[in-house]
Amino acid sequence: MLKSHIADIANELIKARRDNRQWDARNTASPDTVDEAYAIQDIVTKQSGKDIGGWKTSAPDPVSIPIAAPIYSNLIFMSGAIVPASKFFIIGIEGEIAFRIARDLPLGPKPYVPEDLMEAVGELIPAIEIVDTRMQDGLSENKKLILADNQSNGGLVFGEGVSNWRSLDFTNLEASVTVNGVTKYSGVAGNRAGDLFELMAWAANHCANRGLEFRVGDIITTGTYTGMIFVEPDSEVVIEFPGIGRVEVSFPA
Repeated sequence: MLKSHIADIANELIKARRDNRQWDARNTASPDTVDEAYAIQDIVTKQSGKDIGGWKTSAPDPVSIPIAAPIYSNLIFMSGAIVPASKFFIIGIEGEIAFRIARDLPLGPKPYVPEDLMEAVGELIPAIEIVDTRMQDGLSENKKLILADNQSNGGLVFGEGVSNWRSLDFTNLEASVTVNGVTKYSGVAGNRAGDLFELMAWAANHCANRGLEFRVGDIITTGTYTGMIFVEPDSEVVIEFPGIGRVEVSFPA
């Protein structure tokens, strides 16, 4: 793909964020490679002046190459937040396990391994990822174009962190999702990516290869435990991981 077309896609995504409107990308050629998708992410972040407050990473299974995308600081909310539905074009919610970084992971000659991430993590945090898209029919677009749009991240809501996470079995956690008092999901779930610290080590190395670092205070979220549930304006959402914590958000019309 020509550099000019990469820049054109980035510019459309920047304008969509700035003007709070969706871009009709249905007749646009998608990036040819994931590296081009990540280049678009970087251009959008730099040219829109967004501060990165965290990262999302996930994988469909333990052997597939994961993905990563920045989460901008202005899209990170504390549990109990009231976030107007008008901020979003769609509202998808996913119950996730996230981690707060307590020690910088600077650029260096050696790649990070899962043990490095275990030492760098301060807290485990129950979280809701808000899924949104800056493109018309965006969730049906080419996967590389979705990745360029920060993998459809619309925000992250985080609950109170816990420090005694080392004894937890992340492959076997109970979770529930309630929307306006109605249970939409309840059960025992695991993360499809497998080892969360191996996943985060991949993400830390991926970011380092792009000249980016995991920094103290960053929140790293690792993919859904509950699947994605779409909600309407005026929804109040509660996601709970028993024994870990709960996180709440409302979307008034």
